[in-house]
Amino acid sequence: MKLIDSIMPRCHFSERHQRRLAASPQRAMAELRSIDLTGSPLIRSLFALRGVPAGTLGAMFGGGFCVLDEQSGRGLVVGSVGRFWGSGGGIVPIADKAAFIANRSPGCARLAWAFEFLPLPDGGCDAVTETRIVCNDFAARWRMTLYWMLIRPASGMIRREMLRLLALRCSTDA
Repeated sequence: MKLIDSIMPRCHFSERHQRRLAASPQRAMAELRSIDLTGSPLIRSLFALRGVPAGTLGAMFGGGFCVLDEQSGRGLVVGSVGRFWGSGGGIVPIADKAAFIANRSPGCARLAWAFEFLPLPDGGCDAVTETRIVCNDFAARWRMTLYWMLIRPASGMIRREMLRLLALRCSTDA
């Protein structure tokens, strides 16, 4: 079972990307938060359009995201609640996994973002990132549908670029 399944088994919107890494799941997990997003012109540009500061992925997890589940060497799931289609994302602070799962703030959506590291026989791993979104009501679903149609291509580019940056970090000597 995927880590994200215990948090958000069903969703209205989802996106999944995968990349093989020349590193163990433990190493990939250790490198994850250190990915420097400022090193990517693509991510810097797309984040600038949205008004999101680029930094390390770990800093991004701390800014509007809450760690929902983390298992050493296996993966991490972070979550956020908000009106993502609006200016600044309309983030609703959440304290923990229970608050995230229970949140039904009107006009909001819940976003779970997972990174999982699947071991391979050669000692490397497949890094998988999956994003799932559930809307709390019809109004949020309508707005999220329009927003998702607009941002999904860029969202996919950002996630693939993050995996590329992680692969680079994992290919260098530790």
